[in-house]
Amino acid sequence: MKASMWRKLASPWYLVSSGPWVALCALLLQPMMFLVAMVAAFTLVGLVSTNDSVLSITFFGFPVLALALLPIIGLWFGYIERGRLWMLGFPEVPQANVSMPLRPFMEWVKTRYREPASWRNVLALVVAGVFGIFSTILLFFEAFTLASMAGLWFLTGSLHRTLSRGEVPGIFSFLRLVIHGDITPEDWWKFPLVALVALIVFAYINGLVAATTGSVSKTLLSPRPEEIERQVRQLTSSRARIMDSFESERRRIERDLHDGVQQELVNLTLRLGMAEFELQSLERQGIDVDAARHEVSRAQEQMDHALQTLRNTVRGIYPAVLEDHGLRAALEELATHSMLPVELVYRAEDRLPKDIQRTAYYIASEAVTNALKHSTANTIWITAYTENNVFTIEITDNGQGGADSSAGSGISGLNERVQTMDGSVRLVSPLGGPTTLYGSIPLGENRPAADDEAATIHHP
Repeated sequence: MKASMWRKLASPWYLVSSGPWVALCALLLQPMMFLVAMVAAFTLVGLVSTNDSVLSITFFGFPVLALALLPIIGLWFGYIERGRLWMLGFPEVPQANVSMPLRPFMEWVKTRYREPASWRNVLALVVAGVFGIFSTILLFFEAFTLASMAGLWFLTGSLHRTLSRGEVPGIFSFLRLVIHGDITPEDWWKFPLVALVALIVFAYINGLVAATTGSVSKTLLSPRPEEIERQVRQLTSSRARIMDSFESERRRIERDLHDGVQQELVNLTLRLGMAEFELQSLERQGIDVDAARHEVSRAQEQMDHALQTLRNTVRGIYPAVLEDHGLRAALEELATHSMLPVELVYRAEDRLPKDIQRTAYYIASEAVTNALKHSTANTIWITAYTENNVFTIEITDNGQGGADSSAGSGISGLNERVQTMDGSVRLVSPLGGPTTLYGSIPLGENRPAADDEAATIHHP
């Protein structure tokens, strides 16, 4: 993490660090931004001004247009100023404006004008303008001072000239502290010394001004608590929309496979059956069809295998039973088709919201798949229940344990899905087992409570 300008100023090694150079660049950047804006404005005026009438309209209309576009100009300034703050070592300042697409453009403009953050950007722009004027004067004074010391050193040291007190500008009256009377060639060494002291003083002054301007800009550009809360709500809503879109796409793929490819495979199976029937007819006529019958039998076996593989794939993408009969039936089907014995205990409401049912099923499916792939378990337990208005599903296996949730993307993907509903996923897997995957999702105020009756289903 980069040290901020304030920390660099407090360090005894400030003068030999990058701090003075960073401060100088930060001070140069402020007036440069305004210089670029002014050059662009006058260039635009020159391009559109073809006669006196247009020039007068542009001269008066351009400031009005600039005032009308202040929130948008402030937004642009906010992006540039955040880069300057990063250069000064300040922590990243989050964007306070609502993130939204440019189209429709007028809706984007209306939103920017209504946002308090846009006008804080404008205030930061105005404050930066005042600091920019001060920085310009300060940098000009510093450059003039150093150039004058170099000139005096050249006149006295190289040209061996004597300067009377009246020839020294009044701005350098502080030289009287080190030089009494006229400036003679013997005083040449005092000017490099004064320049060195000035460099040290200017380095700290520049750092102090840069740190102050950075702190003020950070305060103005930082989002307020209500804006952070709004962005969190927007992010949660956006993630929920993405998940809904993802689920819709999964259902579409499942329907296409079920109604398209699977039906084609079934039709091919029927045609192979008809071919075998024709072979039987030819065999009754005394024709040798053993080779053809063998090939048809192999094709039927491969077709049956392909159908079973496709059904398993469709069930993994999106089980139709979940959509048609709910979570309990989907978990029962998952347990039935598992290669290990599964004991299912269901103590939750059958009419849970669809998003919770889908998420709970994927949690159970992921846990069962991991148990089959990575553990030495011989039994799996699935428990689903509702308590204190929170739906919980637990999947436990008696394998060797030691599972790591960060080793793959399955658990992290489930956690992202559950977080969109303010839930959580937790894996407990000590060495030696057992391994348990917990998924908890709040039901909300208007969602159903648990059934009093518990259902236990054993699947050998």
